[in-house]
Amino acid sequence: MAEMQINPDLAKRLFFEGATVVILNMPEGTEFGIDYNTWHVGPRFRGVKMIPPGIHFFHYSSVNRCNTKETGPRTGFFLSLQQRDLQILHWNSSNEEVDLTPASEEEIEIMRSNLQEMDKFLGPYPYETLKKWISLTNFISEPVMKKLQPESGQICAFSEVLPVLAGKHTKDRAEQNLPPYDTECKSYAEGLARLPKMKLKAGTEIRFTEMPKQMYPDGATPEEITRHSMDLSYALETVINKRYSSQPQDVLAELQFAFICFLIGNVYDAFEHWKKLLNVLCRSEDAIGKQQVLYTNLISVLYHQLGEIPADFFVDIVSQDNFLTSTLQVFFSYTCSSTIDRTLRKKAEKFKAHLTKKFKWDFEAEPDDCAPVVVELPEGVLLD
Repeated sequence: MAEMQINPDLAKRLFFEGATVVILNMPEGTEFGIDYNTWHVGPRFRGVKMIPPGIHFFHYSSVNRCNTKETGPRTGFFLSLQQRDLQILHWNSSNEEVDLTPASEEEIEIMRSNLQEMDKFLGPYPYETLKKWISLTNFISEPVMKKLQPESGQICAFSEVLPVLAGKHTKDRAEQNLPPYDTECKSYAEGLARLPKMKLKAGTEIRFTEMPKQMYPDGATPEEITRHSMDLSYALETVINKRYSSQPQDVLAELQFAFICFLIGNVYDAFEHWKKLLNVLCRSEDAIGKQQVLYTNLISVLYHQLGEIPADFFVDIVSQDNFLTSTLQVFFSYTCSSTIDRTLRKKAEKFKAHLTKKFKWDFEAEPDDCAPVVVELPEGVLLD
């Protein structure tokens, strides 16, 4: 880790007041980072000191010992750190990962008594990026972090999967009416059909809130189905009531959590969840009119998130449609209504002007939601 110039008095105060995370036996050359910063581990590395209290994301990529330029997929984990906290972690060389098993009280006390001797092996937290990190995570509390992170604690860029059914031996394939492995495929489709069905390894998936597949209540009339398909407030209410009924603002924490897992953790599924959750938030006309604080904060969250991503990132490579402009176009069409709280309306106008100036996005065209909406009616429901 590179040396950071810091005022000696401030450094002394941070040394005693900040948290320390010790990571023992991490191989030299490993790509390691905390929050918005990444380095390559040197021979003296033993961890990070002077970490401000709060939620932090540690991440790493193991290195190929034969070719140090080759690194594995990124893995990360969140920690909630307290003032003067000390956590000790160990590198598991067999699994090439950080073992998140908590250290014993005895080990912690021994390490704490030797912390000043350990100081020269600890890299200081890079405070120049702290403000940016806080702006991207300010809604994530420890309870929400624990609710969302995998049971294993490890967030992997590539999910670990296992076959749904055994298929290693010829007998297994015969029982599933599958041909032997060495049977020639007659078509591409047949080859795909022979691939084993896979499932995520238990305990490794990020526990995002499941988005509702049905956007309207049971027993809805055709008219209500159409309305709920345009205004997703019912779907948003379903998401909030599922996990955040006591604190609706925590849905923004999940939005931030998904964004960090994608932006820093390189988890593509997290980006897909971020898009789905944002889509529901932005297309909930009734909720926008009722939940001023939630939507005022949503604009702040998006302001900081979009500052980290190139303008063309959201453009679909096939259709050339920009997911974000179409979604925000609908959102801005709702916030400009005279029925919306003035503070929220003004903030939305400023945000819209900022995006137009920065990204050259056009929000003035007619939103897609103004076009006729075709919805599928449940079986047995007929129009009058």
